[in-house]
Amino acid sequence: MSILPRIEIYDDPADVLDAWAELEAIAPASVYQTRRWLLPWIETVCPAAGIRPLLILTRDASGSPLMLLPFGIQKVGGLRLVQFLGGRDSNANLGLYRPGSEPPRHILTAILMQVAQASPLRPDAYVLANQPLTWEGRPNPFAALARQDSPSFCYSTALHHDFDSFAKERLSSDARKKQRWKLRKLEELGQVTYRKATTAEEIEKVIGTYLAQKRARFAQMNIASDMHNSVAVAYFRRSCLPQGDEAPAVELHALYLDTMIVAIYGGGVHRGRFHGMVNSFDMDPMIARSSPGDLLLQRLIEAKCYDGLTRFDLGIGEGRYKSAWCNEAEPLFDTLIGQSGAGQAFVLMEKTRRRAKRLIKQSEWAWPMAKRLRACLGFLRKN
Repeated sequence: MSILPRIEIYDDPADVLDAWAELEAIAPASVYQTRRWLLPWIETVCPAAGIRPLLILTRDASGSPLMLLPFGIQKVGGLRLVQFLGGRDSNANLGLYRPGSEPPRHILTAILMQVAQASPLRPDAYVLANQPLTWEGRPNPFAALARQDSPSFCYSTALHHDFDSFAKERLSSDARKKQRWKLRKLEELGQVTYRKATTAEEIEKVIGTYLAQKRARFAQMNIASDMHNSVAVAYFRRSCLPQGDEAPAVELHALYLDTMIVAIYGGGVHRGRFHGMVNSFDMDPMIARSSPGDLLLQRLIEAKCYDGLTRFDLGIGEGRYKSAWCNEAEPLFDTLIGQSGAGQAFVLMEKTRRRAKRLIKQSEWAWPMAKRLRACLGFLRKN
């Protein structure tokens, strides 16, 4: 009979910072599990959303940390649900595991049951979405539990140090020719330059432009924008600005036309992988016809190739610009486990809802129709 590791449960990240730092340095994980990305989210989003951190730490007999599960518990519709911290802002939900000490299925199941029983809030269900099956070649322990496919994939690619050969692999000669034509058309309007924002002044300028471009884009699409939400904006600013001596969690990259920013990409880097998170572009027809977002994405990937990064992703969700450069659709899965009678009933309904969402999103006709319907409903709400 296997002996459970020592299990510790915390609701204050300060109590696990040392163990978190130790595991972060060695565990195969994404930027979304790093302290510099997740702590600002906990400090800004959690209080406003009513999310209480539920940090599960296990240790071996000598006291060395083995695993950290960055969970949070939130009351939704009368039910207490455990989810990964990071919410919709995270594109890859994982635990932090000491390599070689990942818990087997029966140990992980026992840990989750014990935590549910020991937590003062007594969760009704675990709803753990958008988990990769593997990470850096290592299996995700949660993949051994009952699971179902997430509605969407994460689009990624391996990078080469030689960008020119990489671009020839990903883009046809016609596509590369079209990119050069778009650049020439944009250069007819002024000097085109690519820059990564490094100073506080540059970062603030890019943040302001991003918010304006994103609000304009969503207004055009008749979709409510998080960029009008003060909490979302506060978190975004925190994640993009340096934290003490540390670099910001989110890098901001911009394409300039003279002094005007016409496109923006933001993302984080961890263990040689760039995680694309946000993007925007100027909607002026004279500028938009040159697809400044596509031009910036090419320059960004080129920079990451020469920086020596090994992987690049553009996050969850489908998009033409994603599949053009990212040839791998990384499958994701959801773990839904009821812990109470009400939680089990919720899990049955939630599984059905997520399966339906996946069918719609993977359909060539249903997903475009759903997006048009969403835009129409948004227009009706506004008018």
